[in-house]
Amino acid sequence: MSHVNGVGGAFVFSEDPARLAGWYRDKLGLAFEGSEEFGAFYQVFWGLDPDNPANRLDTTFAIMRARKPMPSRDTEEEPDDMYGDQPFMLNLRVNDLDALLDDLKQQGIEAIKREDEEYGHFAWIRDADGNRLELYQPVHAG
Repeated sequence: MSHVNGVGGAFVFSEDPARLAGWYRDKLGLAFEGSEEFGAFYQVFWGLDPDNPANRLDTTFAIMRARKPMPSRDTEEEPDDMYGDQPFMLNLRVNDLDALLDDLKQQGIEAIKREDEEYGHFAWIRDADGNRLELYQPVHAG
């Protein structure tokens, strides 16, 4: 029996969380709560427990002030595979990947790569701090 029943949160650390939260707000439409005063900005995503739909489950995405300087990318060259060049990658589920990529392109943000699989559509971009993000549109059965 698993002791884990989901992801409670994803936390990205930044030397300037207000700037990075603004990027996610302006480019991806996230609606953050929190403030510079607390050094954290967050959005909660709600879902239902498949074993008990009366239970609401939450996943929090937060951008928090880093306690030490964050490493920067040392190259402009993009890795060719999905794994990128960092020890983690945030996967953000989206409703319409093509529309989002068109909107991002109009804002000067090009996708690093885009791939389609039978279970979903994927693209990778970088945020304002250079973190590689995976954008994911699931393919729904039926």
